[in-house]
Amino acid sequence: MEKKYQVFISSTYTDLIAERQNITNILLMADCIPAGMEAFVASDDEQFNIIKRVIDLCDYYILIIGSRYGSINEKTQKSYTEMEFDYALSKGIPILVFAKNINLDTETTSEDINIRNKLNEFRNRALKDRLGGIWNSLTDLSGQVAISIMKAKAEHQRPGWVRNLGFDPENVTQELNTLRERVLALEKENSELKLTTKSDNISSGIDLSQYKTSLHFTEKCYVFTSNSAPPDEADVNTTLEDVFKHISVRISYPVNDGEFIELISSYKSSYYVDSQQALIIKSQLIALGMLEEVDKDGDTCVKLSELGKEQMRKLNAPQSIK
Repeated sequence: MEKKYQVFISSTYTDLIAERQNITNILLMADCIPAGMEAFVASDDEQFNIIKRVIDLCDYYILIIGSRYGSINEKTQKSYTEMEFDYALSKGIPILVFAKNINLDTETTSEDINIRNKLNEFRNRALKDRLGGIWNSLTDLSGQVAISIMKAKAEHQRPGWVRNLGFDPENVTQELNTLRERVLALEKENSELKLTTKSDNISSGIDLSQYKTSLHFTEKCYVFTSNSAPPDEADVNTTLEDVFKHISVRISYPVNDGEFIELISSYKSSYYVDSQQALIIKSQLIALGMLEEVDKDGDTCVKLSELGKEQMRKLNAPQSIK
């Protein structure tokens, strides 16, 4: 099934407008989905959190370095561009770096020696052991990006996006309707039985262990070179009960889709999970009443329902030794 890969374009803006547009066109021709924040420049931590959520959904990260270091965050004393780079690095997203061939002493836009030093240190750190290189012209940059993105796609497999999301929507809808009907039937059964305690309610109610699921994981690669081996991949066959037991103790506040995917990814250390599979599990747990949707600052998130909290306590209660 053909995939399209989402690519985040990071750079300072005013000095690299033409370069960003050119790279956008190259990515579109390479069947990629460009993702940038040209119209949304981070100026505080709240806005930067929005940018991080966009990076979370990207498969590759392209950094263009020109003659500017960029606006500096007062807390970190780093530019927001360098903070974006550090965040992508922490998430194991393959990074491609393209730095303009300039004389840092004469061609930088800042006369502040400290800013020039920050730009120089950032350039050296970003370029080390990564796909990309030094470019001299717009044509040179375009050629390097086209070659590097094809090489990155071949050597570092990523989840990507597919039009039909890898599953039949009608079958998923039917499955969710079946789950909802089962939840209603169980709720009615519990009501008729008039169970006296919440723990009895749980034990006689939904049995998550009967719902089998399979998760596909890909190894996180924090630093790579052209000689790096492809990341390891693994399929894990488990149950909704085991997955819920793992994530339920980690949901202390409402989480959005990106954060939920990270929770499922933590089920297998040093790997990230297929994002669509994680979102299907979220939908199943909502249908079973373990999670409920809430609005958080205009973003649709999920949190544990009362039923989910009781299920969490039951699953994580100490077991007696027989």
